[in-house]
Amino acid sequence: MNKGFFITFEGGEGSGKTTQSELLYNNLKEKGFVVNRTREPGGTILAEKIRDLLLKGDQDKMSNLTELYLFAAARKDHIDNIIEPSLENNEIVICDRFIDSTTAYQGYAGNIDLRVINYVNNITIGSSKPDITYIFDIDPNIGLQRSINITTEEIRFEKKDIDYHKKIRSGFLEIANNNPDRCIVINAEQELKKIEEFILNLTIEKYEGNGN
Repeated sequence: MNKGFFITFEGGEGSGKTTQSELLYNNLKEKGFVVNRTREPGGTILAEKIRDLLLKGDQDKMSNLTELYLFAAARKDHIDNIIEPSLENNEIVICDRFIDSTTAYQGYAGNIDLRVINYVNNITIGSSKPDITYIFDIDPNIGLQRSINITTEEIRFEKKDIDYHKKIRSGFLEIANNNPDRCIVINAEQELKKIEEFILNLTIEKYEGNGN
């Protein structure tokens, strides 16, 4: 069984989850914790190549089902080579996006049957399930406006229409509602420092309560 502590950050585009995952990583390291910060899709050489396929280019260049399989392939390699070894080494793992993004994007917004999504997710992750998930909730209009101000080629999903992003938001909130023991919804429009302090304190509380 894994002995580490697995934290995931989820949310729509421009929600600030990446910034907050980095802040948590730095804060935990300063306090002496052994922490590994990674991302999805990505984290390994293979998964980063798949990331380029998924996040760059035309929004309609592949189907939702193709996306699902590519995300799963990247995730499996990521779990086998980064996440599981780190957890087995009793490390704290912070991952920017994980299975909930697949459920929200390809399931709720992409209209793939959630039973299919859950099946693929479950066989991909095995026992590597998050101990705590921070879901960053933001008005998609505000989030997309934030994303526009970030210089990157990874804007394939940002190019999709606002209805798609509204479905993503609703999907994440439904996921949180269905998993209250794991998911913590964060109002992403709050002051950055306030969010940072809340996440740090709650993470340490949950980590210590997990028998670490």
